[in-house]
Amino acid sequence: MLRLMIVDDEQIIREELSEMVDYPSIGYELVATAKNGMEAFDIIRDEYPDVVVTDIRMPFINGLELIERSIKSDADISFVLLSGYGEFEYARQAMRYGVRHYLLKPTDRQELIDTLIAIRQERVLEEEKRVSERSQLLCSLQTSLEQCFLMKALAYEENFPSVYQKYLPLLPSSLDCCTACVCSYVKEPYMKSFAADARRLLELEQVPLCFSCIYIKNNMILIFRASSLLIRERIRRLLENLHYFRQSVAFEVRFLHEPAALELFRSILQKLARFQQICLVDQESHTYEIRNDPTAPWRISHLNASIASASDACQAASVLNTVFHDTMPTDTAKNLALGLFLKRWPESGTFPPELACDFFQKLYSCSRIGEIQNLMEAVLLLENAGSQEEKNSANITLLKSYVNQHLDSENLSLKWLAENYLFISIGYLSKLFIREEGLRFSDYLNQRRVEEAKRLMTVYQNENIKNIAAKVGFGSNPQYFSQVFKRYTGLTPTEYMEERKRHL
Repeated sequence: MLRLMIVDDEQIIREELSEMVDYPSIGYELVATAKNGMEAFDIIRDEYPDVVVTDIRMPFINGLELIERSIKSDADISFVLLSGYGEFEYARQAMRYGVRHYLLKPTDRQELIDTLIAIRQERVLEEEKRVSERSQLLCSLQTSLEQCFLMKALAYEENFPSVYQKYLPLLPSSLDCCTACVCSYVKEPYMKSFAADARRLLELEQVPLCFSCIYIKNNMILIFRASSLLIRERIRRLLENLHYFRQSVAFEVRFLHEPAALELFRSILQKLARFQQICLVDQESHTYEIRNDPTAPWRISHLNASIASASDACQAASVLNTVFHDTMPTDTAKNLALGLFLKRWPESGTFPPELACDFFQKLYSCSRIGEIQNLMEAVLLLENAGSQEEKNSANITLLKSYVNQHLDSENLSLKWLAENYLFISIGYLSKLFIREEGLRFSDYLNQRRVEEAKRLMTVYQNENIKNIAAKVGFGSNPQYFSQVFKRYTGLTPTEYMEERKRHL
């Protein structure tokens, strides 16, 4: 269901629009109505609607200003403008902000339905595109995720089913296979050639590999789906007939077959467990070693335990500072960060793929060790908390700390903080904030901005109101700042400053 909000300064129109359509029948939930732009903007920051139907001419903040402010904090909102015949110029201006839907007053019921259905169809296509992009991202990171999976599985072999379930959403095409084969007498100089030829032969048989080739001491393990015994025998003959210059011993192929993918991987892990060095060979014939290095499971577990036992956020940050250093290769730092991130979920948990992909995109866009460390501080400081209540409290503490440090940012929103800083659901964070703080996020943000503005007015008594507005997140719009300031203090900024001067 898409979340819908209606904004109009005329009560009769708000009520008419609210009752005009059976919104659930077309995939919408009416979550809020607002009587002016200022009220609407606060509600948008709390209720995070997907679609907003808004009038153009309204008191305090008109429809265009509402759109401009809203898209800065949440560019995913779709707006539908309600305009009169003489307001086409306003609608044309709205197109600069990406608004493509507008309806003439009085609103026709079928036109409104058609517009909302069109927006929903656009959203479906956008979501399909996002799913495709997430799939491509996971595909591009497959080898790194496979490394983490094997290291985690080897470190927690006794609890392997939980590890398997955790990684299943991130490696969906890799972890649902029930067939593998072990190719023996593959000497290390032929490792890459054998992996490339095996991949090519399997693809000719329309049986592509589902996992990077695993190499351990003259043995190559290939994991795939084989639908019949006949195909398995053809694969055996093809692989055993491979030959390389100075290869004195013929290859031998034996199959591993289990009724379920989980059991197949358990059998493979039992074979890997006794080797200190394991290599993965990807489809580009690049090799990756799994050994006792900074990204080994026991090191990640030890580091995670140190972070979790830190007495406060500063100490936890200091622990990270001892691990991430400028001389560390960037790829190693990213793999370490990836392992720590995956460690954050409980052993019985699973990853929401969309949140995990958000983190992966941010991590792999980092070009410096310091950027990776800063990203991990935001994600891992929550490990200080033990119980769920403590984790909830830690989330809100982190959120408030971030807000207090970035009050000058005009684009602060609960949605941005949830998706880009805390990596949790926006709906969950919204409810959690109200429960922990007893007020909506927009009210908290406005109160903090007003408090900071009052402090600045006390320190800089002759400062221009416009400059103070910019320093507390209202950009260069002192009029809107004045409206919010008066709502919380009963005085305009100018009146407040004059009042302060009289009492000095």
